Amino acid sequence: MALRLLPLLLLLAATVLIARAQGVGISASDCCLKNSRKAIPSSWVKSYTIQGPESGCLLRAVVFTTKRNKKICASPTDPTVQKLIQNLDKKVKNDKKDKKKGHTTRPGGRPKRQKRQRV
Repeated sequence: MALRLLPLLLLLAATVLIARAQGVGISASDCCLKNSRKAIPSSWVKSYTIQGPESGCLLRAVVFTTKRNKKICASPTDPTVQKLIQNLDKKVKNDKKDKKKGHTTRPGGRPKRQKRQRV
């Protein structure tokens, strides 16, 4: 009886191993296949993430998310990319400070317009 189940168990084990190797059953993530060489305007970008082998991707890259929710892949060793990351980190840090103080900013960073008083 055990010999009859052996081929079935081997087939099941092989199926599980192949599925794990292909990433089936694991939360799949979109990975950058190449990095953009064009300069990315800082006014376009709202956030970034870093991808690499630790996130299941072969290419190490910085993935910028634009204000229009587009993804742009860039090289993490590029000096302009590093500067853009620093600027985004500073902005997030300042936004957190403002929220603690009770300040709120409007979209585009514009101050709220004062109403004119009639005399």
